[in-house]
Amino acid sequence: MSLLNFKLITPERVAFEKKVSQVTLPTMDGEITILPNHIPLVAELVPGVAMLKEHNHSEDVAVSGGFIQVDAEGNVTVLADTAERGEDLNLKDIEEAKNRAEQVMRESARDNDEAFARAAAELERELARYRVARKYKAVKSSRPIETELTDDTGTV
Repeated sequence: MSLLNFKLITPERVAFEKKVSQVTLPTMDGEITILPNHIPLVAELVPGVAMLKEHNHSEDVAVSGGFIQVDAEGNVTVLADTAERGEDLNLKDIEEAKNRAEQVMRESARDNDEAFARAAAELERELARYRVARKYKAVKSSRPIETELTDDTGTV
């Protein structure tokens, strides 16, 4: 079985460096899945969930902006502003950050486009972090999480 050499790097550290069978990443053009023998690619990473699959195991990681590079030798390098595993996330802290971002968006919606855009980006990041944390907690406890975090449209 052919594998990808995956490396996820943040400004602070190398978050992951492992062989994976596939990786799904959020980009400006939508989610992409990279499999072995993928064509070379450079893309912009956006806040969302990176899904790593190795044989019978998968792991989700909340990522924020950055860049993705796939080369012809099967190396996938992701340079991300942040990368967080579910085990490192706290649902209560995420809920508080989400509420703060929504408040800033409400307050700046009419008169401050820059503040609104920053708050919207923060909200995207928090929703991705929440999805990763919730999935990690559900898998760890082998039962669904009771609470739901929703954005203004009523979806997670």
